[in-house]
Amino acid sequence: MTMAEVAATDVDAIETFCGRWERAWNTHDADAVAAMCADDLVYDEPALGKTAHGPESIREFVAQMTRTFPDYSFTRVGFYAETTRRAVVVAWQFTGTVAGTDRRVEFHGDDRLEVGEDGLIHAYRCLYDNKFVERQVRG
Repeated sequence: MTMAEVAATDVDAIETFCGRWERAWNTHDADAVAAMCADDLVYDEPALGKTAHGPESIREFVAQMTRTFPDYSFTRVGFYAETTRRAVVVAWQFTGTVAGTDRRVEFHGDDRLEVGEDGLIHAYRCLYDNKFVERQVRG
């Protein structure tokens, strides 16, 4: 089964989906991340104070992350599934070095992903403490 076929009750389907999401981000593959997102994607990042739309917005964000933190990686801490609809929260730990410096940045965050019947992400909300991140970036 896939996330498109079930509410978030099939642990194997959720694990596979989350694994694809994690691999796409950790290989810095903006196209692979965007390919998991629907054309009507609503990408909300409250820490940055912006909401964007469509896969191109997330593609550009991955590219920006790669420019800012060339060695970034996410380690999945866990996932938490909704039992009545296709939605999951992916908890992660970020590590990366600010480009051109030796400043390491580490923080925790959560991705809230709502998946449509097509198996694509239609709503993506990324939650973390941006002030904590900014303090690390500035050194």
